[in-house]
Amino acid sequence: MGKKTGATRLAELAGAPPRLASVEDLEAAGPAASRRHAKQTASKKPMGINLKAVAEALKEAGMDPAVEMINILKRQVPVRDANGKPRIDPETKKPMMVDAIDADTKLRVLNEMLQYTQPKLKSVEMKVSGNLELTTEQIDNRLAMMLSKAARK
Repeated sequence: MGKKTGATRLAELAGAPPRLASVEDLEAAGPAASRRHAKQTASKKPMGINLKAVAEALKEAGMDPAVEMINILKRQVPVRDANGKPRIDPETKKPMMVDAIDADTKLRVLNEMLQYTQPKLKSVEMKVSGNLELTTEQIDNRLAMMLSKAARK
């Protein structure tokens, strides 16, 4: 039996007493425009979050999580006196401002974001067999060559 459509369902109900819509009725009607990301289409875990749907919903809302986090980290608020009025800087005659987020929280967030911008270095194991005998000059030349090569990258 095929998937029911809204039109077929309405024809079946002609003259019948009203009743609540079933799950099949709702699926046949399709998701509402604002809720189309709620239905999972693909996920690695059976009950996991559909990351593609979340990304699409954020894009439609005009939000980029990285940009939003940066804006929050940069946000400043005015310093207030005991009466709740903004304190004015005597030199600039403008309200005194402080970071909205404390330094510890800012550091933790930036440290977390760092892993997406700067890859962690992996250790490299090197096995050397035989006996290497180099003069001090040869070692210095090799080190200078390696340092110049590293500086170019």
